[in-house]
Amino acid sequence: MSKPQTVGLLGAVAIGLASMFGAGVFSVFGLAYAKTQGFFYFALLIAAIVAALNASSVYALARKIDRPGGIYAYSREYLGKMPSFIAGIAFIIGKIGSIAAIAWIFGEYFMPEEHYLDAIGAIIVLTLLNILGINRTALAAIIIGGIVTTFLFFTGLLGVVATAGQPILPSLGGASGILPAASLLFFAFAGYARVATLGTEVRDAKRNIPRAIVISLSVVLLVYLLLSITLISAIGGDLDHVTQPVIMVASYLMPWMPVWAIALIETLAVLGSMLALLAGVSRTAATMAEDRELPAVFATRNRFGSPWLAEVLIAAGAIVVFLFNDYLQWIIGFSSFAVLLYYAIGHISVLRMPEQEREGFEPSALIGLLLCGALLLSVPGPAVWLSSLILVGALGIRQVVSRRRAS
Repeated sequence: MSKPQTVGLLGAVAIGLASMFGAGVFSVFGLAYAKTQGFFYFALLIAAIVAALNASSVYALARKIDRPGGIYAYSREYLGKMPSFIAGIAFIIGKIGSIAAIAWIFGEYFMPEEHYLDAIGAIIVLTLLNILGINRTALAAIIIGGIVTTFLFFTGLLGVVATAGQPILPSLGGASGILPAASLLFFAFAGYARVATLGTEVRDAKRNIPRAIVISLSVVLLVYLLLSITLISAIGGDLDHVTQPVIMVASYLMPWMPVWAIALIETLAVLGSMLALLAGVSRTAATMAEDRELPAVFATRNRFGSPWLAEVLIAAGAIVVFLFNDYLQWIIGFSSFAVLLYYAIGHISVLRMPEQEREGFEPSALIGLLLCGALLLSVPGPAVWLSSLILVGALGIRQVVSRRRAS
């Protein structure tokens, strides 16, 4: 077997950006605005604060542990097997939901008439690309992330300049929807720590993974703020039912740019997000398999160091969930709940670190834990009880398997 592939800081940052600049920016802004109207910026602020606090805890943990698997691996070190199993399963099921939701959005943007076929085809093609190794994933993420980040930044910047003088805050109304809206907006931030799941596939992981998290999240926070001001100022109350708000606003701000080119960039953004998700989820599943928390086949790697069988099985799961795409908001809520639980366990891991390792991260971890709990209980739709039911079922299966192994 050849030496496993690794990526540097640039590739790690690109994977983080590609994870976030995908489905979220094109799907949840309208859904969130419909729930909270004039309090949209408050919901965005809460989601951003939660994302920053989550990133702070992942930063603290990633400096000490470089094993693949992200918070699953970190919590196994500081909390034990059961909490880490919950974190790993929550991440896997949540991100399978994310991949399915992103596939739906890709189909709607790329070929609405045949969105089933092209969305499923996209999942298959991206899975094959990931199977060829993390270097190819990183190269694709660098290309896609560079194009999409530049496009979204200038769209937001042009929009802010064009709407200068207009009130930033719309008329207030819909305060009761702030937390549900924030839980949906969190979907657009969940991705900055995807690089943490790569572990030692990032060169000098204990140094480059925390740096990549800080850089990618900072860029995304700036771009989302610019885009929020632009979309609300330009579209206003219609934002909750405009199907392609970014394309509409970008076409107005940049009339010299063909609509097909704008649509192509948004399609690339969605593909980049799916690509990074598949890579991160498969590596978490592979690490869990190495710990005998999942069947050993998930740990099977090819000569490129890619957990190819985990990639294939996760892609298959995402395709199955995608077939329920009529419930997009529920799928996004399901994903947000599971990932918020995942980060909550990350905060607890920080609080359980030895005092000399925490180095002042306790306050942010405690606040982050409380906010994650508030948001995950506010997720709209049936996500709370459905996700809880799945997690309880997974724990039950784990208990039965553990008893059989012990007997």
